[in-house]
This record gives sequence, C-alpha cells and structure tokens, in this order.
Amino acid sequence: YEKLNAAGAIKPQHDFKAQVQRMLNMIAQEEASHTDKVKTALMAEATATVTEKFSTDKALKKAALDSAIAKIKGGKAGADPIQAAFVQFFKDKAAAVKASGDDSEEVAQREAMIAKMNSVAKNEGFFFQFDSKGNPSMSV
Repeated sequence: YEKLNAAGAIKPQHDFKAQVQRMLNMIAQEEASHTDKVKTALMAEATATVTEKFSTDKALKKAALDSAIAKIKGGKAGADPIQAAFVQFFKDKAAAVKASGDDSEEVAQREAMIAKMNSVAKNEGFFFQFDSKGNPSMSV
C-alpha cells in the first residue's frame, strides 16, 4: 500500500504536466495558424497593390521592362523596380501600423484564444482555467 500511496501522490503531478503541455501545444498551433493567415493576407495585399501600381504607371512598366531586358542580355540591370515597389509597400505598411497604434485585432485574438483554452480546460477537466488577462488559476 505504501507504493500505491506514493504513486497516487505523483499521478496528479503527471496529469497537471500533461495538461500544461497540451495548452502550450495548442497555443503554439494557434499562433502558427494566425501567423500564416496574416502572412498570406499581407502578401495578397502587397501583390494587389504593386500590380495596381504597375498597371497604372507607364514609367514603372518601362523601368521594369528595361530592367528585365538588361538582365536577359547579361548587362548591368541596376535596381529591380518590382522588388523596390514591394519593399516600399512593406515599409509603408509598417509605418502605418506603427502610427495607428490600433491593437483591437490583437485584443480580439487574445480573447478568442483564452475562450478556446478555457473551453478545452473545462471540457477535459483540467486543474486550471484562465482569467480575462490570460493568467492561469487553479480550478480544483
């Protein structure tokens, strides 16, 4: 019975560790998924913006064509205007995000993540839940 009592004392610790690992894996998966979605949306927006810019500006079209011909001929092509347009788009986007200071999207994502984690914790009988700030608290 002594060995059984010792095992019974350790089991909750192993269960708690497994629950914490499950939550950490879930957080990592959600962050990776969100990062991929943001990256895809940002690239789509960049592509659309640069395409629109090149379709309306004849000077940019000519510069891109001249650069491409120079590269094909093996001569000195200089700066790639398409690459420069993408770089400028991302610089402008970063400046706009930094200037806006709007973090409502991040707050909404955090709240949704906390709700999802609390749902999993409740449904699977975890020893803890998260408060509105994301801090864990024991629920046993």
